[in-house]
Amino acid sequence: MERDSTQGLSPHQLARLLALGAKAPGRPAASPDLRSPAQVLDGVLGHRLTLDEVGPESLPAVLGRPCEELLFDLGRTLGEVLLDPGVELATLGVLKDYGKALARRREEGARCAAATALYYAAIAAALVAHGERITQHSYEKLEGAFARLAAKPWMAPSVKTLFDRAGLICLREREAPRSEP
Repeated sequence: MERDSTQGLSPHQLARLLALGAKAPGRPAASPDLRSPAQVLDGVLGHRLTLDEVGPESLPAVLGRPCEELLFDLGRTLGEVLLDPGVELATLGVLKDYGKALARRREEGARCAAATALYYAAIAAALVAHGERITQHSYEKLEGAFARLAAKPWMAPSVKTLFDRAGLICLREREAPRSEP
């Protein structure tokens, strides 16, 4: 006895069923974002730090943890924190993780570009403010990434300056003679 594996569904019904299955569980279909990368980045940089899990893009919601490292910076914007030379290294680590998690949630477009800029801006801020590399990426790779991002026409001027400064630090680190232990 031969069984029909489609259970009598029409081709149109099968297509709808397959489309539903292709979406990631628990994640709504991405709606097209009509804003430019500059507009999205401005929105990200203007976002105030909070530990409330309000909204699907809050830091605790995205990272899946409380983010106590942000206690001293609550109420400040991401842009203010990134550009503060006295920012804690742990705070920059949280912002880097946040940018990375946001970029992974965005398949393409302006929101992904802004999330990627946030990720690299946190890494750049750690280099500029603390002389510390908070990533496994090599100085050479970071220098290239900072240069590419700084060259984007939509990049916020303050973040472009941060990338330029971090790129010079990477260049200096790459060219520094290494002493043998």
